[in-house]
Amino acid sequence: MDPELDLLARRQHSLLASWQLEAAGWSLWTVARAARSGKLFPIRRGVFRTAGSLETRWQAWMAAVLATRFTAVVSHLSVLAAFGFIEFPEPERIDLLTVGAQARIPGVTSHRTLWLPKSDTMCHRFVPMTTPERAFIDSCGELPERLLDKAGDDALRRKLITLPKLARTFDHVPCSGRRKSAPMRTFLGKRVRNFDPGGSDRELDVRRIIERGGYPLPVQQFRVRVEGQTYFIDHAWPESMHGIEFEGFHPHGGLWTPFHRDRERLRRLTRAGWTIYPVTSETTTNEILAIAEIATAGLMLSCVH
Repeated sequence: MDPELDLLARRQHSLLASWQLEAAGWSLWTVARAARSGKLFPIRRGVFRTAGSLETRWQAWMAAVLATRFTAVVSHLSVLAAFGFIEFPEPERIDLLTVGAQARIPGVTSHRTLWLPKSDTMCHRFVPMTTPERAFIDSCGELPERLLDKAGDDALRRKLITLPKLARTFDHVPCSGRRKSAPMRTFLGKRVRNFDPGGSDRELDVRRIIERGGYPLPVQQFRVRVEGQTYFIDHAWPESMHGIEFEGFHPHGGLWTPFHRDRERLRRLTRAGWTIYPVTSETTTNEILAIAEIATAGLMLSCVH
C-alpha cells in the first residue's frame, strides 16, 4: 500500500473506503483482489479494515461515517458515550446525524436535522461528530429531569461542555426541534437568570443584557498590565478575572498581523489567570447571560453572605 493511503488509513482508525481507493487509482478488480488476499477486510459495504488492525468502538463509528461518504456525523447518545457522560444509556446502535436524506445502514440509527452549522460539529480522535453540547441537547429527552440535571452538572464540572456554548447551541436549534429539546429549556432556565426559552435576539448590547439579567455590571475598557504589556479588556469583572472581548476579522482590515497579535494578547491574558470570552455579532443574548452567570458566580455568592 502506498504511503499516502497508509497515512489515510492511520487517521481513519485503520479504515479505507472503496471510493477513497478508487480516487487513489485502484480499480475495482484491485480492491477485490486485496480483499481476497486478506490485505483488506470488508466491515461495511464499501468500507474495509486493513490487515493486522484491531476492531474498536472508534473504528465502528468511523466506518459508519465513511459509509455515508462523510455526509453524516456521529451524534446523540454515541457522542455522549465517546465523551463519557454519566447517567445516559449506552447506545444500542450507532447514532448518525445528517442534514440531507437519512442514512439507511445496518446497525445505525439515522437522525435528520434542518440545521447543522459547523459550530455544532467537530473531529474527535479523527471521527466527525457533533459537539458534546449539541449531543447533550439532542439527547436530553432520554433522561428524567433529576438525572439530566446530574449528568449536565457533571459534564459542566469536568468541562465536557460549557454553559455559554450550550446556551448558544440551544438558541440555534430550529423551531422544529424545540419540542424534543423541551427538557433543555428547563435545564438552562435553572442555571441562567432570565434565560429566554424562545430563542434570543441578535442585538449585541452587552451591558444592557447583563443589567437586564440582574448581574453585577462589568468594568468597561479595564486596564491590565501583563508581561510588560498594557491591554484593555472591553468588559471585565476584575474580582473574578473574567472578561468579554469583541472579536471579528473585518476590523483588522483583512490583515493577518493584527489578527495574530490579538491571539498572542489572548494567550498572555490567559497565562495571567484571566478567562476571556470572545463575542461576535452572532453571539446570542442567552450566551451573554451564561457568560455573566459564570463570571459573577462568586461575586453573587459574596453579596448574599
